[in-house]
Amino acid sequence: MTTNQTLIRNLSYPVIDGIRFYAAFIVFVEHILSGIVLEYFKVPASEFGYSSNSQSLAFLYYLADGNHGVDIFFIISGFLMARIISKERFSYQSFISARFKRIYPAFLASLVITAAIVINVFGWPWKPIDFSYNMIFLNAFPQFGVMPYNHVSWSLGYEFAFYFVIPVLALFSRVIPSWVAASILMLSAALLIPDSLIRFNALFAGALVGTLSESTLKSVAAKLPMAIVLPAFIGCGVLKAVMQLPYLTYYWLFILCASLLFIRLVWGPSLLGNILSMPAFRKLGTLSYSIYLYHSVIGSLVLYKLTPWPASIGGAVLCFITTFALTLIASYLSYQIFEKWYFRYSTKGRKLDPVKTNS
Repeated sequence: MTTNQTLIRNLSYPVIDGIRFYAAFIVFVEHILSGIVLEYFKVPASEFGYSSNSQSLAFLYYLADGNHGVDIFFIISGFLMARIISKERFSYQSFISARFKRIYPAFLASLVITAAIVINVFGWPWKPIDFSYNMIFLNAFPQFGVMPYNHVSWSLGYEFAFYFVIPVLALFSRVIPSWVAASILMLSAALLIPDSLIRFNALFAGALVGTLSESTLKSVAAKLPMAIVLPAFIGCGVLKAVMQLPYLTYYWLFILCASLLFIRLVWGPSLLGNILSMPAFRKLGTLSYSIYLYHSVIGSLVLYKLTPWPASIGGAVLCFITTFALTLIASYLSYQIFEKWYFRYSTKGRKLDPVKTNS
């Protein structure tokens, strides 16, 4: 067995697949629900958001805030990256090669398909330069002014940018404890990264969790009652909706609560963890990446081309259910064609463990 295979086998956390599905579903709910509320029922944008005059609408928006899902994805990614570089004989070149093969084929396919749809169905202009910039994730950074042909792919730009931090963390971890190195990098990022790029900090938070030992994480999880961490995770959104917390205050509060809940779910026993570890949720978790890539464009097709107008509750339900069903079908096909091969074979054709590499 190769070093990379051993490394992969040691990264088995079944509940993480279920958490991935939850994260993808939250993103799905926000985009589809927002489309229904704003476009189908013509509710003003000011009334469906954290600044809404209606606290119930503000709280509903929190429950379906796709940013939560993306930040949870970032925490998971940061955690797994830190786990990978902690192994002996870590090769940065092999790491980048593996991440590229894991992420890029499905992304590129979704970009081509999504661009074809928005150009031919919705009349978006074809801009070859912008498309090429999308291919290297520059649409993730507003300062470049790139037309995002698949706007959800911005998060991949953040993740690939984070890969440049990996060698620094690996180097520091050779001379000081890895959790100290991760803490220094996270603090530096918090102080130096502009507010417009604050979402990077979720990756650093996940990396900090990943530098802690299994025994430490189990000990921490044992001291975190689910009756506290779960309400805290939900409650920080209530505070934002009710008290109009400043974004930066809310963001750090959410990252803290989400990280603690992640630790509790993965390293401590709980009913919620058992549910998320069920085969059905784990299977859906394997589709989470493709769900994320395709749900938005499918939602637009269903909302504008298939949903009956004028607006009605029945039409809204039809839109939501149809979009979810079609997204699952597209995601399954994408996984089978563009992702599954990665879990079966390494670059040398050796068989990999599909459960452990689903990240």
